[in-house]
Order: sequence, then structure tokens, then C-alpha cells
Amino acid sequence: MHTPTPSAWLFASDVAQRLRDNARELSKVTGIKAFCSALESELAIIAQHFDDVGVVESDTGVGEPRLVKLLENLERLCQWPSRPGLFSRQGKTFDSRRYPALTQLLEDRTETKKAMRNFASDYRAKKHRESLLKLLDAFVKVKPGPTGPELSELEPTDTRDHEDYQASIRALYASLASHCQCPRGDGRKEITANLRLNNCCSPGEVDNSVKFRLFFLDHPHLHDADETCHWQDAQVYVFRKRGIKLKADQVSGTNAYAGRMISMDEFCEIITNRKRTQLELAVSDGILALRGAGRLSQDFLLSASSISLAKLLDGAKLSRKMKLLLSYFLAKAVWQFYDSDWMRNEWTKETVHFMLSRTTENGIFVNEPFLSARFDDCHPHRGAHDEFRSHMFPKILALGIMLLEIELAVKIEDYRMPEDRTPDAEPNVNADHFAAEEVFNKTELWEKKETFSVFKDIVKVCLFPDEFMPFSTDVQALRNALRKRVVNPLEALYKSAWDNPDTSIVRAVELEMLGLSFPEHIAGTPSTSHVPRSPLLPPTPLPLTTSHRTPAYSPPVTYLEPQAYSHQISLPSVSPPPAPLPDGIMSTGGRGVTSDDWFSELDRLNLVLRPKPKDKDSIYQPVKIAILDTGVHEDYADSVKSYKDFVNRDDDNWQDNTGHGTNAVRLIQKVYHMAEIYVGRVFDGPLATDNTAALMAEAVRHATNTWNVDIIVIPSGFKSDDSDLEDAIDEARNVPHRALVFAAASNYGNVGGIAFPGRLYINLKLFCMFSTDPKVRAFPSFNPSASSTARYSFAILGENVSLPNQEGFLSGTSYATMIAAGVAGRILDFSRQKDSRANIRRIDKLRTVEGMSAVFETMVKGAVDNGYHCMRPWSILPPEVRGEDQPSKRLRGRAHICETISRALEDMSTR
Repeated sequence: MHTPTPSAWLFASDVAQRLRDNARELSKVTGIKAFCSALESELAIIAQHFDDVGVVESDTGVGEPRLVKLLENLERLCQWPSRPGLFSRQGKTFDSRRYPALTQLLEDRTETKKAMRNFASDYRAKKHRESLLKLLDAFVKVKPGPTGPELSELEPTDTRDHEDYQASIRALYASLASHCQCPRGDGRKEITANLRLNNCCSPGEVDNSVKFRLFFLDHPHLHDADETCHWQDAQVYVFRKRGIKLKADQVSGTNAYAGRMISMDEFCEIITNRKRTQLELAVSDGILALRGAGRLSQDFLLSASSISLAKLLDGAKLSRKMKLLLSYFLAKAVWQFYDSDWMRNEWTKETVHFMLSRTTENGIFVNEPFLSARFDDCHPHRGAHDEFRSHMFPKILALGIMLLEIELAVKIEDYRMPEDRTPDAEPNVNADHFAAEEVFNKTELWEKKETFSVFKDIVKVCLFPDEFMPFSTDVQALRNALRKRVVNPLEALYKSAWDNPDTSIVRAVELEMLGLSFPEHIAGTPSTSHVPRSPLLPPTPLPLTTSHRTPAYSPPVTYLEPQAYSHQISLPSVSPPPAPLPDGIMSTGGRGVTSDDWFSELDRLNLVLRPKPKDKDSIYQPVKIAILDTGVHEDYADSVKSYKDFVNRDDDNWQDNTGHGTNAVRLIQKVYHMAEIYVGRVFDGPLATDNTAALMAEAVRHATNTWNVDIIVIPSGFKSDDSDLEDAIDEARNVPHRALVFAAASNYGNVGGIAFPGRLYINLKLFCMFSTDPKVRAFPSFNPSASSTARYSFAILGENVSLPNQEGFLSGTSYATMIAAGVAGRILDFSRQKDSRANIRRIDKLRTVEGMSAVFETMVKGAVDNGYHCMRPWSILPPEVRGEDQPSKRLRGRAHICETISRALEDMSTR
């Protein structure tokens, strides 16, 4: 074995990096995230290995034959499927001409990315994917040594610097605490400071210093009570070596105060003079001195109130990227400031603030959080009831609660229990810990979000303190554990999904999202002469928090041939979005109606139907829904109650080779997020086999008798009848708990007619679902004609359906079937809630096809299009009442729906 030539090593290093970039981009594509994330991780380790060890054979243990073997297998990856085969072939010697795909990769990643995507999604490549990952994993393990860190094993790159920062952080607080008080007037008044948390402490331009960025709120004693706020921009240099005196070259400008200690009175005067300059201050040996004036900040608006995290979460819908980025910066800041007086009390969504950006003029950036702090010695460190705490590390608990509120968009105070209040009606010391545990354990809240599984684990670490108990008496060890268990995983997770969080760019959150308008919120404009001052922290300590990527899965685009229809699942074709109306037509509305608009209307109904805690009792149970399809991707395991593989009989290996079944799970969760979902895998790929109908019958019986589900979804169909499958469906609707069955009509118009078992709807044995577009119109394009002998031919949204992180649009009657099943589940759930059970008459009929059809008919209200009964579920809501508050609207809506359902069920017998 001899040393590889530099050309071989450099070629392999460049290839690994380019393929890693491809894998990172593809890991965001629905359906192939798990494999691509694993591939990206392995390639990252290999690329880092090349960077770390260089080309010296004696140091690396990487011989040329092994390097060639690696390149040979990566070449096959980039040529899939033209070069199939197990990834294990041994190479010989390096010659770049043997790797045309890899050579092309270094010039243009487009074609190789397509091949990698095909390889990641092709169900035939399952064993090859496993072999490739094993080969990559083994590549850097020839010699003992580091093999690439786990998320929890990443350590700070320079511990010494971080420890130095700790001393600087403490010195900054001590100096400001003695100056951010104004003794004038009637007693001491605290001066509020916003401390920047992103890149909060970094080496200063002056030797042996650490630089901090702050904004001080000017003090009201110099202004009228109605005067608007103004922030003084400041940079503070904290010198890390004691005994340093400010030298001439460390003082800028000619200010009279420069280089001289600043008294409390002088400090207050300096920050309220509004000189339109940036203050440069210095701290050394506890002395606060003025260095001079610098360039005014161009990043933040100084004449506007800061906005709390509580306000941000109350009004804004943050993207997954924004939420993860914000969580990272908060966790990193808690780690940095943990052992300092900056965290005398734990941080909450009320103490974290954001300043308006000057660059957008009406927005804030989530990657620029600030700590809104006051230096009030009369408010001691919270600890009077520490001996009664259920969580020994309240600062870490508070961080976990903020992460929970950010991710799930909940208010922790809404989940406090009456028994967790003091006699003064204040929340007790453990109220929010108990509330947070309740929120964390509510699967329905997580099901609504596409949360990274690692992120949920991080929140768990913060809420349940077992990980930190060994370090209860060692603060520094505790900080190290916090960095290892929380900060590092968040950083690595963000890097794997996007890029470096410390340099990442995100769009601004507009003020309109928070219910604020720019002219009314900004100080110093004619319309705002009486705008309240910046929201300050309350004068008493706040009670504790007063206030995945789990990827989507996208099937490969599959176009089914009509002649093969008898044994094919109704997979979608990807359709373009609706074209906007041409210019020159009156009332175009500016854009076409989209599925997002349709789901927004459905959300109005769901707000009324979904239960609050008081609506549940010991009898209430969420609805169970079984999906019999192509399986489900393993990334959605947390969303599924039970999984059974009827094809391979391997219930431990969760899989979905097309993505069709995974999208079924996602759609049902979108419509009815509280459903208990059961998945039966009856298709291995897009094509049925001779025994698929038999497997379907077996799965229907299992869902009926073992899972005891309420709804069975069959988003597929066959050309020929199958008596055993029909018998299984009959058994499902005749068992005591009466399961409702939903089946797809088919996507081929009248080429094959209505598929089996969907056509059993003529005899009211199940629901056969046809498809509408987002405008609630149904056309006989891929819908087969509705049966003239059927009482109802229900159609619901199934065309141009958009899902988060889904490339293209989903179209097909199979998607309509999933959505309709979710709506039925939501109605059944509503009927099981405490108040509804007592107010719905003939409630037992809801579990029959006839009864649910009667309710579905109320959602049609005359919208019959081409023979299809087009459903608008929200049409069962009562008319809006102007000025009505939300609680009253919800109560009136629930009463109206109870009566509507009751009348529909009572009218069944008269038809």
C-alpha cells in the first residue's frame, strides 16, 4: 500500500464536498430526507477527514486502493440507474477518466443531483442504499481515531476563550449595575438596556478586550411623560486583563469625558442627549469610562419600541427555519450567560425582545434577539421557594419552555391548572413546569407541526432534568453539559438542514403579522406624538414564563397507463398551479384560489370543532383512522399509532417506496390533527400484484377487529371486483363499533369507470370520493362520471393540493379520499366531546354511511356540479355576527353545528 497521489486525494476531497452539498439540498425534499440526511452526514465526515489528515499515508491509513474503491462507488451513485449493483466493488489504481460522472459533478452538479434523487427514491435501490452508507461509514474507521461526532459530542472550539468571556460577561454586568440607576427625582429609577444576544461577546478591535453591543433606553426625567422612546446605541469594551489603563491609542475622538471614569449622573446624561452617535465605552477594573463616539448603528431603528418574544409568538407564523434559528440563539445565549447576574432570574418570552430593523423599516429579524434588562438591586435573585421546586435547574427549564412555545406556537399560561396557583391567585413556583410537561406530552400538538425529531429530544432534555442532575454542584460542568446536550445539537441540526446558523440569512417578520402598523409603532412621526414608551420589564420579578427536519415525503411522479388500470394504485400526477385569470377580465381578484385558501376556510371550522381541555372527559376518545396504502416513511413513526406490513411481514421496518401513503398521513393530520392513525402497508410500489386485493381484504379485517378503528381509508382501486374484499368491507360496517370506509373513485375518467371498491357506494356500503379543485368545482377530467343511481356522489378537494415542503401539487381522487376521511374524523370527534354528546340527537347514526352522508349533505348546500355533490365543510358554520368576540362565536358555532347534525340525522328517516 502506498501513498495516494495528490491528484487522487484532491479529486476525492472535492467530490466528497460536492456530493455532500447535493445531499444537503436533497435532504429538504419530501420523501427522501432520511437517506439523504444520513448520506450528507457520512460525506461530511469524509470531507472533514480529508481536510484534517491531508495526503500523508502514514498519518491517514487511507491507501490508494481504498480511495479508488470509494470513488468507484460514488461514480455508481451518480450514474444511477444506468450502473446498478451492490456498493462493494474493490478498486485498483486511480485514473480520473474512469469517473466521468464525478468529473462532471465538479463542473455542474445538476445531472448528478438528478441521479442521486433517483437513487434515494427508487424502491429497487433499498439494499444498495444500505450498502453505500455502510461503505462510507467504514471508510474513515480503518485506524482507531475520531469518526465524526454525534450531535451531543460537539465541544466548543476554544474553551479558554469561552472562559475568558465569562469573566467579561460578569464584569460588564457589575459595571452597568452601578450606573444604570438614576437618583434624580423621587427615588432611584432603573435604566433599561437591550443587550444583543447574537454574537453578543466577541474579541474587540482593541487588544485584550471583549466587545458587547447594547442599546440604552433614554430616561424619562428629561422629557415630558408623553414623549416617545429613543435608544442610545453603544458598544462596550471590557478589558480582560486587570490593571489596564486606557491609553491614548485606546481613546477615540475628543470628547471631554474620554478616558475618564463616568459617574451615575453623567451616564444618565450621556444616554439621553440624543447626539446621534454611537457611544464607545470601556470597562476595566470595575471602572466605566467613555472611549468616545463612533458610527451610529445602521441596523436598528432607534426611535421605536422593542417587541417582546411573547408579542412575536402571539401574532407571527414563523417558518421552520426561523423557529430553529431563534431557538439556537436563545440556547446559545443561555449557555453563555448562565453563571452570571444577567440571569439572576430565568429568561422568559417577556424578557427576550427584538428591535425593529432599519433595513426593512417595518420588520424584525428572529436571528437578532436581545435581552431586555434592568439593573434593580431591590429585586433580589429569585430563590425564596427554590426548596420546593420540582425542577432543580429553573434557568434550563425556562429555556425549554421558550423552545416549546416557539415550536408549537402555544402559550404556556393557557395550560396552567387552577390548583397550581397560590392563595393570591398567582402561579406557584412549579405551575409552568407542570404545564410544560402537559404540553410536551400532547401528541396532537406535535402532530400539527413538522418538528425535527432531534428538536423534540432537545426540549425533553430541558424539561426533564435527569441529564443535568450529576452536575448540580458544579456550575461549570453544568454549562458544559448544557452546551453538549442542547446548544451543539441545535447548531448541528440547523447546519444539516440549511447552513451555519451564526451566518445564516432569514427574511424579516413584518409588523403587520403582529397586528401592528408601522406608522403607529414608530416614535417621532406626526401621528405618534403620544405613543407609549418602549415596553419595559415589570417592576417586580416575573413569574416563571409569564407568558424534523421531520420532512414531508414526496412520491416520484408516476403516470399510470389506462390499460394497466386493473392492478394499479391511484397515484397522482403533479399538476401546475391554477393559472391566474387573464388581464382585462373584471373581478379577477388578483390571483387564483389555491388549496391554502381552501384549508384556511377549513381552519375556521376546525377552530369551532376542536376540543378544549374542558370539552374532554373520561369518555372522550380521539377517532381512530386506518390508512391502507403504500406504508409510511419512518420519519413519521411518531405520528402513527401502529404499523403493519402485509407485504413483507416486517412490521419493524417502516417504509414507503412511493410516498403515497406518507402523504395520506400528512393530509389526514392537516385536516384532523388529533386522529390516532394506523397504517397498513398493502402496496410495495405503484403497481399492484396478483395478491394485492387479498392483502387489502386482510388489512381491512385487521383494522376492524384488531385495531378497532372508526374509519378505514382505501385511497386506491381495482378494475375488477373482489368478493373477499367486499365481504371484509361488509364486516367492517356491521361490527358493533361500525367502521366507515372511504375509497377513491379513480383518476381515469370513464376509461375504466368507477374503481372497485369505490363503486360499492351505490349500495351505501362506503364512501366513494370524487375530486374538486380549490374553487370547489368538480369536472369529469380525471373524475369518472358520477353514478345516476347513487343518492350522493360526494366530491371534495383533491386537485392542486399543496403541502409544506412538497414539490409541485398533488392531484387525484385518492387525495380527496384522504381529506374526506379527515373531515369525517373531525365530525366524529366533535360528537364525542362532553357538551356535544348531550346535544346531538340520534348520535349513533353518525357511525353509518347513511348518517354521515346526511351530515356531508349539509356541507354541500346546493353545490352540485356535473352531478357531483361538492363539499365545503365550513358551510355548516352559522353566519358571522359583526363585533362578536371569539369565545361567543365559538359557543354559538358549536350549538349551531350540534343542531345541524341532529336535524340531518333526524331527517334521514323521511327520505
